Amino acid sequence: MNFFRSKTMSFQKLIIPRESAWDIMNILAEQDCIHFVDFDPSVPMINRLFSNHIKRCDDLLIKLSFIEHEIKKYQKTITYSKDVNLIVQNFKLLIRDRSKASQTYLDNVEIDIEKKHLQLIEQVNNLEYLYEKRNKLIEHKYVMIKGQAILGKSFFQTANYVAEGFMNIQGKQLDYIKLLQGSIKFNYLVSVINKEDKIRFKRIIFRITKGNVWMNIMDIDNYEIIDTTNNNLRLLKSVFVVVYPGGGGSNLITNKLHKICESFQITKYKFPENNIKFQEILKQVETDLVETKNLLQMTQSQMDAYLDDFLSVSHNSKCSEIEELKLFLIREKYLYTQLNYFQLQGSALYGSMWLPEGMEIKIEKALKEVQNKNEGLPAGYLQSSLPQGSSPPTYFETNEITWGFQEIVNTYGIPRYKEINPGLLTVMTFPFLFGVMFADIGHGLCLLLLGLYLCIYNQDIKNANSVLKHTLIVRHMLLMMGFWAFYNGWIYNDFMSVPLNLFGSQNEINQYKWVLKDESCVYSFGIDPVWMCVTNELTFINSYKMKLAVIIGVIHMSFGIILKGLNAIYFKNWLDFFFEFIPQLIFFICSFGWMDFLIIYKWFINWTGRTDEAPSVITLMINMILAPGQQVIPPLWGDGISEASTQTAMLLIALICIPIILIPKPLFLYHRVKKQEKEIQKNQTQKDLYRELNQESNLQESIKISKQEIHHEDFGDIFVHQVIETIEFLLGSISNTASYLRLWALSLAHGQLAEVFFQMCLNGGISSGGFVGAIRLVFGYSVFSLITFGVLMMMDVMECFLHALRLHWVEFQSKFFKADGYAFQKCSYLKVMKENVDLNE
Repeated sequence: MNFFRSKTMSFQKLIIPRESAWDIMNILAEQDCIHFVDFDPSVPMINRLFSNHIKRCDDLLIKLSFIEHEIKKYQKTITYSKDVNLIVQNFKLLIRDRSKASQTYLDNVEIDIEKKHLQLIEQVNNLEYLYEKRNKLIEHKYVMIKGQAILGKSFFQTANYVAEGFMNIQGKQLDYIKLLQGSIKFNYLVSVINKEDKIRFKRIIFRITKGNVWMNIMDIDNYEIIDTTNNNLRLLKSVFVVVYPGGGGSNLITNKLHKICESFQITKYKFPENNIKFQEILKQVETDLVETKNLLQMTQSQMDAYLDDFLSVSHNSKCSEIEELKLFLIREKYLYTQLNYFQLQGSALYGSMWLPEGMEIKIEKALKEVQNKNEGLPAGYLQSSLPQGSSPPTYFETNEITWGFQEIVNTYGIPRYKEINPGLLTVMTFPFLFGVMFADIGHGLCLLLLGLYLCIYNQDIKNANSVLKHTLIVRHMLLMMGFWAFYNGWIYNDFMSVPLNLFGSQNEINQYKWVLKDESCVYSFGIDPVWMCVTNELTFINSYKMKLAVIIGVIHMSFGIILKGLNAIYFKNWLDFFFEFIPQLIFFICSFGWMDFLIIYKWFINWTGRTDEAPSVITLMINMILAPGQQVIPPLWGDGISEASTQTAMLLIALICIPIILIPKPLFLYHRVKKQEKEIQKNQTQKDLYRELNQESNLQESIKISKQEIHHEDFGDIFVHQVIETIEFLLGSISNTASYLRLWALSLAHGQLAEVFFQMCLNGGISSGGFVGAIRLVFGYSVFSLITFGVLMMMDVMECFLHALRLHWVEFQSKFFKADGYAFQKCSYLKVMKENVDLNE
């Protein structure tokens, strides 16, 4: 059973001639069953044999990303691959039909992408230049028009003389400045500024010149000015005119204004000195603007046609050309990355790999296929070998149902090779524990229907590119979580805080009190709805859920301890089996298993009419430790003496198990270590004698070998480690059992929140009745729906999910799960390309 324990692995050596390395790796990557082992992980990838090929692929992918950015910039749609198998088959056809060597196809792709990339850069630069030119011409045009509107025609008059720096125009109006124009020379600064900067610019001008200027700003109504460096964002501009006294040369105010313009990156425009010149310049600007717009439109059309070539959909691959090229480069990069795990020795590449048992025949067949297709190329050689110091990888075959649960386990840690996989058990226990916490008929039904909808219409949702597409991967998990929440809602008889009376009640009112119709009756299913009407409802429900949570927790953890024993049997680790598994299981059963027995036994006794005589389970457990052997009063059965004797026996057995867990294992381990050291020293002495007889005096090598083989470990280290393990188990048994009370706490919180929402939003409208009640019910139901969806169906689902996750990671898996393995990373084109396609989606 491959999902219960990892697939059996075989270690193989592979020798590949360098001239056929690409062809052999290409066909091996199509087999989806190989885990290549890096010959030396300490060697940087840049120093590997095929690092140059990987760099070429990375450079080409960057260039394709630039092309893809331009395509999206022009709001064009790329057809992504829906079926990676079509891409793989298409690449096989392309390479098969080539007359040249297969690996040279990358050279052709590289030349093609380089050429298209350079052409695209040229087109983009031309467009940017034309956009900038159009922006400048539009600015110049509006500088002329708005400048004339601000200054008026009288400013074209020439001054009789110049008096620089002596005229103060602070606070003067433009009409007053016009009157002085005949006798004083004024300078003009006319340009364009971003609309968002005009207030700041005006404030700085006023402060620098101390108000000795006249300034006006008018907004440009044209929205054709764009920012080519920011995805062609529309820019809002304003024309400003600054009039200040002074001659035409350089003076203090002129220098200050120019520096301010430089800080704002403002292009200064020269305003014409007379009306005739003004008309000539304006006409020329408008002519240039029309020509630039026509040229820009023509360049954009060429750009569209050029980008459309990248969007052409291939008949074989069913995706755009740019997507096909991108996937090919990802495929090539992956191939050379796998080849970098090999070591070059002479003219051959030597590598190691793990194969699932039975796949050797498949690989040998693939190697022969390469030789048959390419006559003259030497084939690879596969040889079975013993692993060198590394344990095999862990490999489980998953499907759409088990994938999500296996990921929950892998997030905590990869199972050790051949260790029992918690993922198989998580498929059953995770949705159930979630359902215990989220137990509600109505809310569970909503989650169940969502899971059913995702499972039935998964293909339609995927094709429609719906928002729910990202939840398809966990649709089976949602389905099971919804089912168990729905089922446990019936157990608790809770429909959004309202009990359902489907099976009737076994109680009736007699003299204003609820009494049983038949004292020997058992309710059909779940909880009698009458419990929701009595004064001690919360006390009863809390007691019931809390005890149920403890029972579930003890059963769950006991099963985890049993799995530890199964692992010990499988690995033939009899030391762990006899001195950890058996005493731990006995300790747990005699302590917390005994507590569960008391709870269940108490449930089977009819306490009607004598509830005061019912003993407290908590009191019984406390007295079991603090007052062992004393008669139990009140007793759960008999006169209390036999019960006390049983409890004392349970306590003694549990206490005896503690030293059994603590002491024997370190002693056996220390004895084993000493025995191994003696054997190693004996073997080393024989090696040294052999070297002396053969005149081999490489002393440094001998010392190095001996240090690697001898692993010394003191008894103190072993014993301290076992003390920690023992304390962790004993204290963990208590804390982990208490941790399962979250099953009760989350269920209680869910039920109380649902009750509060019902009482605050709906109960008032239902109680009022009439027209007012109907209005209150309409508004109340709207609020009730929104708050139920937001708090209970979103936040509480996530909360219960995380708590179920913690119960599996900490409380359950800690009993048997080592989580120190590493995953089987199969060499697969399908896998790496599918990951890229999923990122695009």
